[in-house]
Amino acid sequence: MSSQNSTDSEAIIVAEGVEKWYDNSFHVLQGVSLSVNKQEVVVMMGPSGSGKSTFIRTFNALEPYQKGSIVIDGIKLSHDLKNIDAIRREVGMVFQQFNLFPHLTVLDNVTLAPIWVRRWKKQKAEEVAMQLLERVGILEQAHKYPGQLSGGQQQRVAIARALAMQPKIMLFDEPTSALDPEMVREVLDVMRTLANSGMTMVCVTHEVGFAREVADRVVFMDSGKIVEIAPPDEFFNHPKEERTQRFLSQIL
Repeated sequence: MSSQNSTDSEAIIVAEGVEKWYDNSFHVLQGVSLSVNKQEVVVMMGPSGSGKSTFIRTFNALEPYQKGSIVIDGIKLSHDLKNIDAIRREVGMVFQQFNLFPHLTVLDNVTLAPIWVRRWKKQKAEEVAMQLLERVGILEQAHKYPGQLSGGQQQRVAIARALAMQPKIMLFDEPTSALDPEMVREVLDVMRTLANSGMTMVCVTHEVGFAREVADRVVFMDSGKIVEIAPPDEFFNHPKEERTQRFLSQIL
């Protein structure tokens, strides 16, 4: 087994011994431990059903867990709603599906949370939103509705919307898997730019090129457990675990 925790004391995510069951029968997370440092990019890979998406969803309480502990930026994740709200303000998330409000313009989708949650004035929210839309390359789409955009454009809106809350951590749950192949690159380019800017990121993805180029570490999960953690060069070229080798033989 590879070391499961990074050595730097600057950990912003610390998960220890996380256990989760579905319906008291399916043991989806089996004592998973991982720490992620500030400004680190961690890519999580593994077969379907391995628990990787469930695991990152525990970081912002979208999925409850039954045992273990999770601390996000010094805040212990518990049933305390104040703690959950505090963590969610610092953790942005981009999903496989875009989850945009179809009846709101792109600009209104991006400004909604800062106005209601951060209590920003509309002018400030719109100024920040326009900057973010320019950053993700779709400023000209600001006054269109989601249905008028391509899938890649909608996912970039979803990224801008998550960034509008000025999170310290961004979680990506297979953000390109619902996209046509030609649209994948434009979303990955935005994610690369975000990673290069120093954003702490945890990404569930099968995009090997992205993982090789951007990840500080790659985490491989199978059957609810972490099997191996390594820097990308070591992970893809010299995997230690036989299960990792089998997985990579299927996707490389």
